Amino acid sequence: MHSPYTLDFASSFAAAQWSAALLLTALLLYWRGPAAARGVMLSAIWLSVAASNVAPALTAIGLSPPPTTFVLLLTSAALLGTVACVLAGRVRPALVGLAGEVLLWLVTSYVKDSNDELAALHLASLGLLLGLLARDAWPRATGASADASCGAPRADREEPYLAHDVALFLAATALTALVCLYVMRRRDGGADEWGYTFQAYVFAKGHAYSIAPPCETFLESFYVFENEGRLFSQYTPGWPLFLTPFVWLRAVWLSGPVSLGMMAVGVARLSRSAMRGFGGGDAAPSAALVRTAGTCGGALAALGTSILINGASRYPHVFVVGTCAWTLEAAVVLATPGLSHRRQHLWGAVLATAAVFGVAARPADGAFLGGGVLLVLLYFVARRRVGWRGLATGSLVLAAWSIFLLVILRLQLGTWFTTGYSLNDTLHHWNRVKFSAPKPSDWRVGLPLATGAYCWWPCSMALGLAGLAMVRGRALAIVSALALGCVPYIIFTEYLDLGQRQLDWGYGPRYQMPLLLPMAVGGAVALAPMVMAGVRRIGGVGSAISRGGPLALAAFAIVGAWMRIVPLEWPVMHDHTRRHASLTRAVEEAHLQNAVVLAEKHTTGFADLDLTTNLPVDLYPDQPVIYAIEKGHKAEALACLRSEFPTRSVWLASGIDPVVLDRAP
Repeated sequence: MHSPYTLDFASSFAAAQWSAALLLTALLLYWRGPAAARGVMLSAIWLSVAASNVAPALTAIGLSPPPTTFVLLLTSAALLGTVACVLAGRVRPALVGLAGEVLLWLVTSYVKDSNDELAALHLASLGLLLGLLARDAWPRATGASADASCGAPRADREEPYLAHDVALFLAATALTALVCLYVMRRRDGGADEWGYTFQAYVFAKGHAYSIAPPCETFLESFYVFENEGRLFSQYTPGWPLFLTPFVWLRAVWLSGPVSLGMMAVGVARLSRSAMRGFGGGDAAPSAALVRTAGTCGGALAALGTSILINGASRYPHVFVVGTCAWTLEAAVVLATPGLSHRRQHLWGAVLATAAVFGVAARPADGAFLGGGVLLVLLYFVARRRVGWRGLATGSLVLAAWSIFLLVILRLQLGTWFTTGYSLNDTLHHWNRVKFSAPKPSDWRVGLPLATGAYCWWPCSMALGLAGLAMVRGRALAIVSALALGCVPYIIFTEYLDLGQRQLDWGYGPRYQMPLLLPMAVGGAVALAPMVMAGVRRIGGVGSAISRGGPLALAAFAIVGAWMRIVPLEWPVMHDHTRRHASLTRAVEEAHLQNAVVLAEKHTTGFADLDLTTNLPVDLYPDQPVIYAIEKGHKAEALACLRSEFPTRSVWLASGIDPVVLDRAP
């Protein structure tokens, strides 16, 4: 495997880091303030980015910089950020900067082998300070609307955004579908994806589980578990249930792109709620600015270089981010004054459905993110902002979905309140879920700021924190919910130990993908005023240079880095899925029908249990090919397969790339 998900880690990280600094520079040009403060902040931003290159550059010209050069430069950048706040005459940002300096110093002194992560962390902290400095400029910069209806949100007025959301959904879905077709070639890249697919095919036949087939020992798949003769996926039912309609349509590959389209719309709605201030402030943003924020949020979320790859796959991580966005948006809408009775019922049902399916798709992610939303919702209820009708409908829908999902698990496991994960202890004991304190060199695994810098681009931690720091009024509830969900979740991933401390394969840092939500929403809030002002000035109103310049710089940063990162990242994903599918590709090219293919050990170079991508044999007896593995007992496997599948021809598979098929003797 290449250095984390890219052909060139150094180039990918540098492209993301320098472009994030360009975005913060564009914000500095747009958000007016004292010249001295802006100049010092600009120096801090670029010093944090250049810190990684100073020592190598000095060494290259024959100088010998001290070993502490990197740390000294980062510390200086943090200090300059605080000085900028002082020069701006802002007490609160200055205190935040001072506290941040202490925290960053402690982290830098403790964490090891993580220079790139530390550089990204310092740049993110400067983004936070920049957002706090720009916060007071909000009423002037956003352009208050003369329309009094913008002063308080009206959640029952959706017509202006319907066409916008439909267009965003179609565009995001279509783009992801193209990635699926031409980069991933509709292939899966791991046994996890097949586990979800297998269960979806079971659900498509109206069953909770299938029956263990003959010769099951040689048909075993990594994450399809057998328990007392019942065969089902290790994973909870949420994501497979979403895949099921696509099985019926014979287009299961399209499920991921559709989930990304839904996620993009959810992020867009949440970005609009954050921008309009959720009814806060005397100078509410104009409807055009709110719409621009939605466009920015949806685009930032949907264009992530590895987000598109995950959306093109059959992993559920994009789906979980989407359910969290819709859950939080539903809570925000339910707390909106003047919500009609019909919409209270509707959004109560949306809240419950999104929350349940988030947990049922990935329990830890959904529970932590949903927990943050729950705390904010309880606050709304305590303040009597949520009508009883929405709560009643949400409670009923929550109970109905929960019972339905619990019954599925009961049918599969034979006991209540447990999941397939519990079987890992006996089936794959090395994959047991446990927790341990990370070593100083392991913290970058739980919070991969350097890898995420290019895998999540154009979402950026620095830009996201800048935007979230600008949020005011009732929209602070959105920031609170995201913080209350994401911070504990990151602590959870830091201590999660699946038997190894290394970056996991899976199309980028997928375990940390929930961070996409605050980055996209914050980025939308930060960029929307600049985008709208730039477009208006470029259109002929005012100076194109004064307002169009920051927008042009931001566009150059986003597009330039994206175009640089994609050629380094996507070929790795394409090559991985191509090699992983070399067995099924060989079978397709041979046009085998009514056959059994027995893969010899080490075929394709992947784990043997990755190769058995069989549909449930009892529910789909006429599938063209059944894949088997020998498990070191080739003669026994051949005898069993010929006995149990007498009408099928038997073939042997060997080799890595390409895989060779031979008729079994």
